[in-house]
Amino acid sequence: MWHKDLRNNYFISQFYNEVPELLNTEILHIQINREGEKLSIKFMMPKYADNPPKKWKLLNNNSVVVELDFYGIEELSLTYNSKEFLSGDIKIESNGNGLFAVNISGTVDVSFKSDTVYIQFVKGIIVETLE
Repeated sequence: MWHKDLRNNYFISQFYNEVPELLNTEILHIQINREGEKLSIKFMMPKYADNPPKKWKLLNNNSVVVELDFYGIEELSLTYNSKEFLSGDIKIESNGNGLFAVNISGTVDVSFKSDTVYIQFVKGIIVETLE
């Protein structure tokens, strides 16, 4: 699973019976800092938490947002030629030698390598549905 080798993965592991794969995931932002040493990706989880905290239940949250911070970026490639919202399949694989290969394919295509990945936060939010 994509989250197992990431730092700070405790909460996301607790919120789900089985953490879902990141397929056709809505990406809220991709940010590269000016020195290029850090890249952040914020996205919506494909499904709501199986075991949400009590606070999320009280607030009537219905979606989960995750932000991942990547450090030690190498071989970055980013292509976006669409007017559609950012979305795609996010794949994060560890090579076992401390390097992660990250690939996003969808309305945005991103690929890079990173030596460290942190789950910066996992938040419950309310997403309004149009009916």
